[in-house]
Amino acid sequence: MTTDHRIDEAFRRARLGDGEAFAAWMGLVEIPLRRSLRRYARAVDVEGVVQETLVCMWLFALDPNRELEGDHASLKYAYRVARNVALEEMRRYRQDGLVELATLDGLPEGQIEPKLPDPALARTIEDCLDRLPAQPRSALTARLRDGSQPDRELAARLRMKGNTFLQNIVRARKLLRNCLEGRGVRLAEILS
Repeated sequence: MTTDHRIDEAFRRARLGDGEAFAAWMGLVEIPLRRSLRRYARAVDVEGVVQETLVCMWLFALDPNRELEGDHASLKYAYRVARNVALEEMRRYRQDGLVELATLDGLPEGQIEPKLPDPALARTIEDCLDRLPAQPRSALTARLRDGSQPDRELAARLRMKGNTFLQNIVRARKLLRNCLEGRGVRLAEILS
């Protein structure tokens, strides 16, 4: 069964009140949701937006008077909810000075099928990751691999204190950015 079908099936079961199915649905959609919010990351708390979106989706799942139709309907609706929550948070906290709201309103919503990455860029990123010192590399790799788990659990698995884990993440990101920029990767262009 493809991921798309697993998402649809998990949400269908969640609509019947199955909390475990909703947990499975969240696990399948959390990363795509986070990716769909990357354009808003400078202006909003993405973690807060994701959490609020998941709560809205749970309330929607429990409402028998509301329906979603079509393929990937739950994920498409979650993208829309997340986008609206992000825009509302920006307006609420007047963060619209960092990003033009008109520009954000014109951006496409999250996509079901991710665009294929540039293989040369992927090799460069892997090489830069391999060059990181051991502790920052292990922290960042754990976050990338198991990002749906709380940092506290990731830190415990790596036998690090929570604060040390977060310091290693910050250090790894800085070193990775420097390595990529040193190899001519323009991060502003990739992230836009």
